[in-house]
Amino acid sequence: MTAQPQAINDPAHWDSLAQRYADEADRMTGLYCEAAWQLAALPPGARVLDVATGAGALLSIALQDGADAIGIDFSPGMVRVAQERTAAIRTGERALVMDGQALDFVEASFDAAFSMFGVFMFPDPIAGFAEIARVLRPGGLAVVAVWENAGGAGPAILFQEAARRLFPDRPVPTPMARLFNSTSLLDQAFRQVGLEPQAVHSVERAWPAPPVEWFRDNAKLAFGWSPLWRDLDEDRRAAFADEAAALALNLTPEGIRSTALIGMARKSR
Repeated sequence: MTAQPQAINDPAHWDSLAQRYADEADRMTGLYCEAAWQLAALPPGARVLDVATGAGALLSIALQDGADAIGIDFSPGMVRVAQERTAAIRTGERALVMDGQALDFVEASFDAAFSMFGVFMFPDPIAGFAEIARVLRPGGLAVVAVWENAGGAGPAILFQEAARRLFPDRPVPTPMARLFNSTSLLDQAFRQVGLEPQAVHSVERAWPAPPVEWFRDNAKLAFGWSPLWRDLDEDRRAAFADEAAALALNLTPEGIRSTALIGMARKSR
């Protein structure tokens, strides 16, 4: 178990970043959501839950493909962005404020439940896995995506490296409350809540390298959840952002290659 950064568990932190997250990060995580949706191969009209929907990337894909989908998130700001995004696709309240560790749905409500880079950040991620299992119908599909790199993906990788270089005496924090970044760890979590693992798919995508100035302007967006960030004064925060920007100068045109593990499991009939 890793020490959980306090900001990760604060809805206000995510509220403050909701629109920027949608603009800066969601368009990239959406690539993995598209892959997960295709891998799930659900029938038309499937009842789908998106746990920790964030800005609604997976939720939007599901609705566009004709699923009867709903998303939940503990951040009202994220839910607002997700609802605005999905309103153009399907009428009705498609995003709700809710704790993924205590879902307000009856048992066996959904044909499939997704959590794209969400459940591993819960204070009690196994409670999140258990709630996904509870609300699935018999034979229902659970789809959980995690980052293979414990530090995250895309620009987060460069910020992690900058922290290691500048502060070698400090442990570099991870957003994960518990590591699930291997097939065996994901399968273990599924089995712990009574789900039968089906497959873990490795999906690699390239994040286009942002302009160097992006790293100076968005250090808080990428690393503000970290207790290390909170301990730095303004001068050291600026030096940290400059170090990440310097690392970005060495990126190749293809960008930052990042791998997600998309685990799938079924509820016994």
